Amino acid sequence: MNKIDRADYPKNLDWEDKVFSMPNIPRGDGGLISVLREVLTQVANNTSPANVIKFDGSDSNVSLGKLCVRLRPMKLVLKTETGWRLTEYAKKWLDSGDDRYLAAVLCANIKFLGEILYYLDTPKKSTELQKIANDQYGLSWKTLSDVNSRLLWLRAFGFVDFQDFSLLYSITDSGREFLADIDVTEEFSTDFVDDETAGETELNVSGWAVAMCEKHSKATKKPSIGYIPGNLIDFDITIRDYLEVVKGGAIYETILNYSDTNFGIAQSSLRSFLTTLSNIGLVERKTDILYMSTELADMWLEKYEIIDLIFILQSKFEFIFELLNYIKDDGKTFKELSAMAKVTNAFEKENIDEIRKRITILKKAKLVKNQTVDRFIATKRGLNLLKKTHVEEVIIPEQNISVVEKKQDDVSEFLTELRLSAKDSSNFERLERNVANAFKLLGFSSKWIGGAGNTDVLIHATSAPKYSFTVAIDAKSTQTGNVTDGIVDFDTLIEHRKKHNAGYSAIVGGAFQNERLIKRAVEHNVVLIDIDSLENMILKQIEVPLKVSAYKKIFEKSGLVNIDVLDEERNNIFRYGKLLHAVMDCLAEESEDPVTKGLLLDRDIYRSLRSNEEFAYPPTLEEISDMLSFLASPLVGCVDKSKDGYYAVGSVEDVAKKFEFYSKACKAD
Repeated sequence: MNKIDRADYPKNLDWEDKVFSMPNIPRGDGGLISVLREVLTQVANNTSPANVIKFDGSDSNVSLGKLCVRLRPMKLVLKTETGWRLTEYAKKWLDSGDDRYLAAVLCANIKFLGEILYYLDTPKKSTELQKIANDQYGLSWKTLSDVNSRLLWLRAFGFVDFQDFSLLYSITDSGREFLADIDVTEEFSTDFVDDETAGETELNVSGWAVAMCEKHSKATKKPSIGYIPGNLIDFDITIRDYLEVVKGGAIYETILNYSDTNFGIAQSSLRSFLTTLSNIGLVERKTDILYMSTELADMWLEKYEIIDLIFILQSKFEFIFELLNYIKDDGKTFKELSAMAKVTNAFEKENIDEIRKRITILKKAKLVKNQTVDRFIATKRGLNLLKKTHVEEVIIPEQNISVVEKKQDDVSEFLTELRLSAKDSSNFERLERNVANAFKLLGFSSKWIGGAGNTDVLIHATSAPKYSFTVAIDAKSTQTGNVTDGIVDFDTLIEHRKKHNAGYSAIVGGAFQNERLIKRAVEHNVVLIDIDSLENMILKQIEVPLKVSAYKKIFEKSGLVNIDVLDEERNNIFRYGKLLHAVMDCLAEESEDPVTKGLLLDRDIYRSLRSNEEFAYPPTLEEISDMLSFLASPLVGCVDKSKDGYYAVGSVEDVAKKFEFYSKACKAD
C-alpha cells in the first residue's frame, strides 16, 4: 500500500453540493470495501455494463451498469458514450490501495458521513445520530436506514466500534486520526451565507434559449415536469446520456436495454421518461419503435449548458421562473411555494413534490440556494436570470392580512396566506383570523373570537330576522392540512352553536378525507368546508357577487360542503346581466329608426330576444317587463316610458357609471 498524503485528499464540498446517497453495493463475504474494489476494477478493465458481477456471500444480480449509476454521485465513475470510466479519485485509490484515501473521497462528497465521526466524540446510539442529522442539518430522515448505512461504511473502515449490549457507537483511535486529517461541516448554518455566484454580472445563456422561452405562452405549458430516472440532482446528466443514446435514431429495445443496465427501471417508467423528454421537446417518436433526438436537443448538446436547459424547461412547464421570482427578495418554504402555485393557477392543487423537483433543478443550476434549513432564496445568478426574461410580478403574502375590500392581486395574496395558515399547526390563531376575513369577503358580518372554550369564528348574514342566520365556525390547522376526526370535538361544537344561538355549525380546514369524520359531521349537522371550496367561493363571489342570504344553502346540508348549490343563484345573476345589456342594446338600436322613432313595447323586445343564442333559454315577457321597470326607475334612469312604449335615454355605459357611483356610496364612511 502506498499511503497518500493528507494534502492530496479531496476538498470537502460545500454542504449543499454533497449528495445524500451512499454507495449502494452488495456486502459479500469480503465486505463493502472489497466489493467496491472489485466493481471499480471491472470498470477499469472495460467490462460490459450489462455484465452481472457475482460476489461470494451475496445473492445480488445487479449489472455493472446499475452499480456504476449508484457510484456516480460519489464521483468514483463517469459515464461515457460507450460505457463507464474511472474518475481520478477512483484510479488513485486502486493504484495506492490506501483505504483512508477512499474514506476521504466519500466523506468529502456525502452528507453526514465524516460528520458522524465528529459527533461520536462521546458514544451515541443510532437514534441520537438521526436526531442530530435532522435537528442540526435539516435532513428530515424518518427512519434509521440512512444513519445505519453510513455506520456500516465507517465500521468497514475501522473508524467506529459498536457495543451490542448498550447499542452505542463510538469512534476508534483510527477514526480520531482520520478525523484530524479531513474537514467536516461542523456548523451547518454557515453554509447558507455564501453565494458562489455572487461575483457574476452576466448570465451565460444562449440567445436561442431566451428567444424560445419568450415565444411560448402560458396556455401551452404543463404543470408537471414528469418522471426523470436516477438521482434528480443529476437530471441534466441523465437527460444528456439518454439523448446520446437516441441521437441519430434508436429503437425502443435499445433504449430499454440501456435503461435496465444503467438505471434498473421498469418499462412503464421508461415510457414515462420518454414522455417527459417528448414534452420537453428533446425526443421525437418517429415510428412505433423508433425514437430520435430533436433539433432542439442537438442545439442544447452542442454547448451542454444547464442554464439553456432551464430556459427550455421554462418554455414547456409552469412555475419555474415564476417560482424564482417569488424568492428573489426573501426565502420561502416548500409549503409556501406550493400554496402560491395553487393560488396563481399554476397547479390545480397544492403539490409539494413538484415544488421540490423545481427547487432541486434550480439549485443544480445555482439559481437557488438555501437561506435556512427549510427556506430557499434566489442567488445572484438567479437574479441575473430574472433580468433576462419577463416574469409577472408577484405579491408575497403576509400573515394575518386584513381583508374587507380587495383588488384581484390582493385577493391572490390573501388566498395564499389562507392556504399557508391551514398548515400552520403551531399558530392556530393565524387560520382563525383568516377564516373570519374570508367570510367578510363573502359579505358576512364576521367576528374572530377564539380562545379556550370559545368558538373560533362567528359569522352572521345580516337581513330581516326571518332571513338572517348565524354560523359558529371552528378553524382547524394541521401540519399536513388534512383534518381527521381525532382532533374534532363535536359535543363542543354543539355547545358553541347553542351558546351563540347559531342555526348552523361548520369546520374550516385544509382538507377532509377521513370517512369517519365526514360521517360524524353528518350525524351532528356540521358542515366541513375545505380550503379549496372556500377559495372557490371567494373567487366566484368576486366574479358574480351573490347576496349573503344565498349562502344559507351551503350550511343547510351537513357533511362535506357542496358549493354547486350556489350555481342556480349565480347563473340567474349572469342571466340578468345579459338581459340588461340585451334590452339596452334593443332600445339603442331603435333610437334612430324612422318608423318606430325609438319606441318599443315589452312585447317587441321579447320578439327580438327570443331567438338570441346568448341565453340558455329565451327571456320571458315577465323578465323583460321587470328589467324595463328597473331601468326606468329613478335609481337608474336610463330608460323612459311614454304611452307608446319605452325608449332609451342613456347607454349601457351610463348604467355602469350609475352602478359604480352607487357602489362607492355604499362603501363611504
